[in-house]
Amino acid sequence: MRGLPFACLVLLTACGGGGKPARVEPSAAPAAVAAAFMRAVADSNLTQMAELWGTSKGSAAATGQPADFLQRIAVMQLYLRGATTKVLGNGPVPGSGDRRQVMLELTRGGCVKQVPFTMVRTKDGAWLVNAVDLNAAGNPAKPCEGVPPEP
Repeated sequence: MRGLPFACLVLLTACGGGGKPARVEPSAAPAAVAAAFMRAVADSNLTQMAELWGTSKGSAAATGQPADFLQRIAVMQLYLRGATTKVLGNGPVPGSGDRRQVMLELTRGGCVKQVPFTMVRTKDGAWLVNAVDLNAAGNPAKPCEGVPPEP
């Protein structure tokens, strides 16, 4: 019976105590939000990804929209995981003052891809990831597919 409290303590420690993950507030800089989104991808933190992805109305985590946002977040995580990333730059989306495009370089399995992220400004002035071109990221199972081999 003495080992029961110890076993419970070990179990709670292994499970992280059931605490919520640290909340990441969207930054004023679109590139910083894209980088934070990719850190959440690397950490398999779908909750943080949902807090950093959304529309001008707010994050998917806050609005619950679209209705299938959890599935969409999971698909993005599957396509983007296992890559090292670097922000290449960002600029305005033509004809839209509340959108910017951030270009990220993804390196996975010896292949380098440039993946555009469309960022959107929320009604409170923060930035969120609005769209990720998963086609540009390529097939995670075959990262070099469609890329000519280097000489």
